[in-house]
Amino acid sequence: MASRKITLLLAAAVVAVGTVLSVQKLLTPAPLAPEQAKPAVQTTEIAVAARDLPTGTIIKESDLKWAQWTSDADTGSMLVKGKENLSDMAGAVVRDGFRSGEPIMSSRVAHAHDQGFLAAVLTPGMRAISISLSPTAEVAGFIFPGDRVDVILTHSFSRKDVTDLTERRVSETILQNVRVLALDQRSDNQSTDPKVAQLATLEVSKKDAERLALAMDMAGGQSGGKGSLMLVLCSLAVDDAAKPDAKAGDDKQSPTWDSDVSRSYPAVNGDDGLIHHVQVMRGKTTTENTFEWHR
Repeated sequence: MASRKITLLLAAAVVAVGTVLSVQKLLTPAPLAPEQAKPAVQTTEIAVAARDLPTGTIIKESDLKWAQWTSDADTGSMLVKGKENLSDMAGAVVRDGFRSGEPIMSSRVAHAHDQGFLAAVLTPGMRAISISLSPTAEVAGFIFPGDRVDVILTHSFSRKDVTDLTERRVSETILQNVRVLALDQRSDNQSTDPKVAQLATLEVSKKDAERLALAMDMAGGQSGGKGSLMLVLCSLAVDDAAKPDAKAGDDKQSPTWDSDVSRSYPAVNGDDGLIHHVQVMRGKTTTENTFEWHR
């Protein structure tokens, strides 16, 4: 009788263990077959902003970096590694600002020959104006876009109301420390090969644009003036008197006259003694005659 109970207990234990193993097997998911395994996400690398790039920023290669991006996502307007290089964006200008880490979209930047590039380069509130240059007016080709220059006007004129100012020549700095935007059609500063340009585009204020337009006319425009405009390269170490935000027309420097260069010309103020004034009195009538003393 006792042996029968033991047998029944053993049988019950075997059934219980079997039941537990069966339930556990049912609750455990079957391993996926190799062909049913979830595929790994494919990624590629795209160009993103390495820092915040506000509107108007001229992009340097160091402003960009590569970042992982899902391959099946739309990358049509992005720079994809292997198809483009980061150096391709150097010199482009940001139309619409990027945050650090944001993908660079080609529709939000302007390249040198794109429509609207110059407007994107301009400092807010400033104007762009182009001037013609003589072959010697650009420091032998060593001025590049991004440099700062002074503009010197040299011209000749005469005043019928002042006999001392007949056919005189004068030179004066009309603009100071203005930024060069482009030379001819070249607006990038990556090339270091000297090239003498025939046209310079400068960034100036609205009033300085008017001043420069008049200077171009005085230098030989529609008025038939005799003169020239020249660019003078400024140092990178700019002093307080020539900061970019200083108004070019506010300085009190005097022009340089022909007599300051050659003593063959009589001084404008007559201090050199080359101009003599003689008063002639005939009764109640007094006249003044002026003549030059030639050494």
